[in-house]
Amino acid sequence: MTTRSRPPHASDGTPLVPRYTEHAERLASRVMQERERSAADAAAGLARLEQIAAQQQFDAAQARLEAARRRVEAQDTAYLGVAVRQWCRRMAP
Repeated sequence: MTTRSRPPHASDGTPLVPRYTEHAERLASRVMQERERSAADAAAGLARLEQIAAQQQFDAAQARLEAARRRVEAQDTAYLGVAVRQWCRRMAP
């Protein structure tokens, strides 16, 4: 048969609960601090992931812009070549 541990009692028979209550309060406070710390760590991690995602989106947009610039330059070069050939044909005797 197992016996239950009971808190100590005063000489008048009233339980001496404050010591156990203080312990429970300290334990609850420590657990809450750990939860708050974990929540802060999770929030910081999420913010970092959002920052990384934003940087990746910016890099992708920059790459698309550079590709578009190269296409425009290629078209400009092609149009310039056509214009020079037409001018040469008009100027030829």
